[in-house]
Amino acid sequence: KKKKKKKPKKKKKKKKKNNAQVLWCAARAIMTAKPGVKVILYTDLPPMPPSGEKDDKMVMSSSSENFSVEGEELEDQESFWSRHMRRRALDKFGVRLPSPLEVVELKSTGLLNPSLYPRLTLVLQSLMSIAVGGEALLKATPEYYVDTCGVPFVLPLARLLGCRTACYVHYPVISTNMLRRVRQRKEMYNNRSTGALTSFAKTAYYKVFALLYGCVGSFAQVCVTNSSWTRGHVRDIFWRKFWWQQEPTAPSPSTVFPPCNTEELTEIPLKSGARNLKKPIILSIGQFRPEKDHALQIEAFALALRQAEGSGSNLRAIAHSRLVLVGGCRTEEDARRVEGLRQMARDLGLSDQQCEFHVNVPYSKIKDLLSRAVVGIHTMVDEHFGIGVVEYMASGVIAVANNSGGPAADIIAPVHGQATGYLASTAEEYASALVNALCISDREREKMQVAARTSIQRFSEKSFDDGFVGAMDGIF
Repeated sequence: KKKKKKKPKKKKKKKKKNNAQVLWCAARAIMTAKPGVKVILYTDLPPMPPSGEKDDKMVMSSSSENFSVEGEELEDQESFWSRHMRRRALDKFGVRLPSPLEVVELKSTGLLNPSLYPRLTLVLQSLMSIAVGGEALLKATPEYYVDTCGVPFVLPLARLLGCRTACYVHYPVISTNMLRRVRQRKEMYNNRSTGALTSFAKTAYYKVFALLYGCVGSFAQVCVTNSSWTRGHVRDIFWRKFWWQQEPTAPSPSTVFPPCNTEELTEIPLKSGARNLKKPIILSIGQFRPEKDHALQIEAFALALRQAEGSGSNLRAIAHSRLVLVGGCRTEEDARRVEGLRQMARDLGLSDQQCEFHVNVPYSKIKDLLSRAVVGIHTMVDEHFGIGVVEYMASGVIAVANNSGGPAADIIAPVHGQATGYLASTAEEYASALVNALCISDREREKMQVAARTSIQRFSEKSFDDGFVGAMDGIF
C-alpha cells in the first residue's frame, strides 16, 4: 500500500558532539552512494514500550511523513527499531537516513563498562569487546564490517568469519604520547604519580598492550582517522605487516575529518551589538571532566586580569571581561569537580560575576552565549579533533586552543597567511593569548573571524560523506 508522500518541514536541530554523529553520517553516506547495500546496526536497545504494538503503529504512522524521500517507497514491513533509530538520527543529529536499517540487539554491551575493571582496564575491556563482537557477528555476519566505536579487538574475529573490514578511529586506545608520559612519570588526570618500580611495570604493561593493539588494528583493510594527530599515532602503532611477510599488506591510514554541522552557527553575525567588546565574554564549552582542564582556564584568566591591573586604556577590556564556563555534569563526581573549580576561582580572587558556571544548560543558551562571546578558550591536551573549537570559529568567536592534537594540527591553521586563532600550552601562554585576542583592533578581529569561517568549510557534512565513501571503496 502506497503511503502518501509529503515534503517534510525543515527543522533546525541541536547537534551533539560525539561519535554518534559520525555513525549516522557514515550510514547515510553509504546508503546514498550504494543504494543496494543493507546497513546493519549492532547496538543495545532500550526496553520496548509497554504497549509495544500500539507504539509501533504510532511510530510507523508518524514516521511515514518524516522519512518519505522523493522517489522512494517505504517498506511496510520496516521494523519498529529501524524506524526508532532513523527517527533518533533525525531528531538528535539532523541526519535523515534514506532507507531502513537492520537493527541487531546486543545483550552483552555491559561488559564494556570500564568501571567493572579497576585494574588492567585496557586489557580486560578489550578482551571483553571480543565477546560483545562475537555476539554481534554470530547474530548477523555482514559482508563488510566497519568499526566506528573503537573496538579494534573485534577486527580479527570479523576477518576470521569472512568479512572485509574497515575502521574509523576517533582516538587511539593507546598512543605514543601516553607511553612517553608513563615512562617519564609525568602526572596527568590519567597517569598518577608513582615510584620508579611501579612506573617500570606500567611502562611494560602499556608496551605489551600497544603491541596487541597494533596487531589487531592491522586486520583493518581500510583505516580512516578523524585528524592528522590521530593518523600519526595510528601509523606509529598499527602493524603494516606481520613478521613472515616481505611487503606491507595493511594500507596506510587516511584522514577524513568528522562532520561538523555548523550551518546554523555561521548565521550568527560577526559584528553585532550582542558582542560587547568593552565588557567581553570569554567562553568555555565542554563537559566538566578532568581531561578538559578547566583549572588551567581559570588560572590563565586570573593571570590576564593581573596583567591588566594599573595598565592603560588598551587593556581595559580585559579588566572588565568575564569567564563563562558551560558544560555538562554526568555524575556526582563531576558536580563536586565544579564546586572545586568555583572555590579555586574564589581563592584566586575572582568574584562569582567574573567567573560564571552554567551546568547542563539547553542548546539555545549555548547558542546565545556563542553569539555574545568574543573569545573561546579550550585547554584539553591531545584533543583528538576538537569540534568545540570549530564551533567557536563558525560563530565568529576568536579561538584560543591547546597547542596539541587536532586543534594544532588541523583546525587553527592560517588561511592565505591570515591567522584563524591562537594556540597556547601553559597558563602564561594562555594569559598572553587572551590579552592579544581581546586587544586586537576591530579590523584585525574581523579579518581573523572571516578567515576562521572560511577555514571550517573543510569540516562540512558533505566533505565527510565524500571522503568516507571514497575511503570505503577500498573494501567495496
